[in-house]
Amino acid sequence: MSGGLTGAIGGSRAPVADCWLAVFVTGLAALLWFEAEKLPPPFFDPLGSAAVPQGIAVILLVLAALVALRAGIGLAQRKPRVPAEYRARPDVAVGIVLLTIGYVGVMQARLVGFELASVAFVALASALLGLFERRIMLIGLLIALVLGFGGTWLFTGFFYIDLPR
Repeated sequence: MSGGLTGAIGGSRAPVADCWLAVFVTGLAALLWFEAEKLPPPFFDPLGSAAVPQGIAVILLVLAALVALRAGIGLAQRKPRVPAEYRARPDVAVGIVLLTIGYVGVMQARLVGFELASVAFVALASALLGLFERRIMLIGLLIALVLGFGGTWLFTGFFYIDLPR
């Protein structure tokens, strides 16, 4: 079954966990919507302050539905469990933790701003998680550039949030 909806979104490899995730995210979205209803009505803004949390709740519901759909497909396609070729990599986990501490540390010490620190962090993290495979490193670098420079523009130019420079 590689065509149609199954081919487009695929089946989950952990359908039971994904079902629980969909339930949790749906509950979170309902809580978010319920709490947003308590916000006061707007004075000047036509949408009001409740529009953003309610929009996020709708997005969460859509994503939860997609996860539940993938879980359903995964349950339908479930095969007998075969031992996976998996090897624990605590070195990669420790590397990511150290990279995260370094990311926050260089910005806290004002050695590097958010832009360059984010580019370096995402590029190095993707290289580490991809076990330094050239193709993954290149894709990670492209994503890092978009997130670093795009994130800086989004936060400073659109949301007016002051970032470390």
